[in-house]
Amino acid sequence: MIRFLHFIDKFLGLGFERIKSATSLPNRQLALYRIFFGAVLLVYFSPTWSWLVDTPPAFFDPFLFSFANLTDNHLPNYLYRSADVLAVVLLLMITLGIRARMAFFGLFLLHAVFLSFYYSFGKIDHHSTLLVFTYLIFGFTNSGTKLAWIKDRKIATGTQNSAIAILALCICFGFFSAGLPKLTRWIDFDLNSSGFLFWYYPAYFLEKNQMFLAPYVNQIPRFVLECMDYMAAIFEISGFIFLLKGKKTWLFFLTIACIFHLANLLLLNIDFTMNLLAYGIYLIAPGLYFFAKKHKIVLLRTKLIFIVLFVALALLKILFQTSTISGVFFNYESIDITIKNYVNLFIWIAAIYCGWFALKKSEAFKAST
Repeated sequence: MIRFLHFIDKFLGLGFERIKSATSLPNRQLALYRIFFGAVLLVYFSPTWSWLVDTPPAFFDPFLFSFANLTDNHLPNYLYRSADVLAVVLLLMITLGIRARMAFFGLFLLHAVFLSFYYSFGKIDHHSTLLVFTYLIFGFTNSGTKLAWIKDRKIATGTQNSAIAILALCICFGFFSAGLPKLTRWIDFDLNSSGFLFWYYPAYFLEKNQMFLAPYVNQIPRFVLECMDYMAAIFEISGFIFLLKGKKTWLFFLTIACIFHLANLLLLNIDFTMNLLAYGIYLIAPGLYFFAKKHKIVLLRTKLIFIVLFVALALLKILFQTSTISGVFFNYESIDITIKNYVNLFIWIAAIYCGWFALKKSEAFKAST
C-alpha cells in the first residue's frame, strides 16, 4: 500500500512539473500583463456592487456557505459604494505597480465578500468566478517587481511557477466541470434532441439574444447541431490532456477556447469575456513582451501620458460612484448590451489573433524565458 501511494505521489509530482514547464513565464512578461490586466479592468470591467441596494429584499437568498449569511439582508448602500471606490483604487495600484501584490490580495478579499451578496439570488455567474482566482494567483507572482512605481519584494521562482500552473488547472477544471454534464446528456446519438438548442431557444425568445448569427441558427441542419453538441462536450473535458502535453498544445487549447467563446457570442450572445483575463496570462503576456521590446522607445516617451490618463480615469470613476450620476461607459454592468456585444466581439477576435501569434512564435517565447 505504501509503495502504491509513493507511486501515486511520484506520478502526480511529475505531472505537476510538466504543467509548470508548460505554463511558466518570466517576470517581465508577467509585469507587462499586470499593467494590461489592471488597465482593462479599470477601463472596461470595473467591478461594481452598488446596484445591489435597489434589489428587493424578498430576492435575498444566499447560499449556505456564504458571507452574506452573516447578515439578514443586503448591506447598507454606503458599504457597496465604498467597495466600488476601493476596487478602483486597487486596480489603479495594480496598473501603476504600487504594492501590486497587496492590491491583488485586496481585490481577492473584496470580491470574496461582496460577490457573496452579488450571488445571493441563487445563481453564480461563470464569467466572473475565474477572475477571482486570477487575483489570488497573481498575488503569488513577481509581476509587481518590475515596471512598478513601488515594487514588491521578490518571491521564489518555484512559488510563482506553481501559482501560474494552479491557475491553468483551475481553467481546465472549469471547462471539465462544464463539459462533463454535456458529455453524459448531449452525446445521445438522437437527432431529435439538441443540447445547443436547449440553450438557444430560451436565450433567443425569452432573453432576446438576437444579435449577430442568432437569427440564422434555425437554418443549420440538425446533423450539424448534433455534431456541435459532441464537439463542445469533448473539447471542454480535454483541457487537462492539452495542458499535460506541453506549452504549444496548451496555447492551442486556449486559442480554441477563444474561438469557442466567440462562437457562443455569435450564436447565443452569451458573454464569457472576463475569462480572457485569466487566459491572457498565457496568450497575451508573451505578445506584450515582443511588442514592448519592439516599441520600447515609443512606450518610454508616452509612459507619463498613460499614467496621467489612468489616474484621471480612476478619479472620474470614483466621482461617478460617489455621486448620484450614472455614466453609461463607466462600468461594465451599465453598458448598453448592444455596445457591449460589439466590444466583446472585437476582444475575442483580438484574443484569437494573440493565440495564433503565440503559437507561431512559441519557440521564440521559450528562448526569451
